[in-house]
Amino acid sequence: MTARTASKSAARKKSRSQANDLAVGARLKVVREGAGLSQRELAKRAGVTNATISLIEQEAHAPSLSSLHRILSAVPISMADFFALPATQKNILFYDANDLAVVSRGAADLRVLGSERRDKKLQLFIERYKQGAGTGDEPISHAGETAAVVIRGTIDVEVAGETRRITAGGGYQLIGNQPYRLRNAGKITAVVVCACTPPMI
Repeated sequence: MTARTASKSAARKKSRSQANDLAVGARLKVVREGAGLSQRELAKRAGVTNATISLIEQEAHAPSLSSLHRILSAVPISMADFFALPATQKNILFYDANDLAVVSRGAADLRVLGSERRDKKLQLFIERYKQGAGTGDEPISHAGETAAVVIRGTIDVEVAGETRRITAGGGYQLIGNQPYRLRNAGKITAVVVCACTPPMI
């Protein structure tokens, strides 16, 4: 095996591992088949390619949060129901950095606390965006409240036809269903801590 072949093989394994963190592919297949949809039909409804659905279900591709939201809306199923994980009765939960559930990886890296409890009232995300990266082309829409603080870097927030630039120490709060998008407008990886209620996941 050449170094190049080994590198490609390692990259494929890494991609599958990342996509498998929350078993997105396995969950999507169950949801799709339960709705009586073929991969082609779901792809058409969601406005993505058939290959995209196939790769996600094979755990070979981890979709962005906005892409996953668009696909799930075509079923339809909520993020909370999709990411339903075994419940725990613990009311005190502690996490090390590596314990946070992965929502997406890559240029936009989103981790979440409390994924074990579906009955929680508050959801907290740790979001990291590389230079130029963001939440995607589709605005995130959440029927509740969202608040965030920029811990590091510079973020552009696009909401209600306006774009505001926020630097470290600043933040935003959205009350009601206010579709929004984020983008790293700086030259370093931006870090955002975001809370929403009711939970998205």
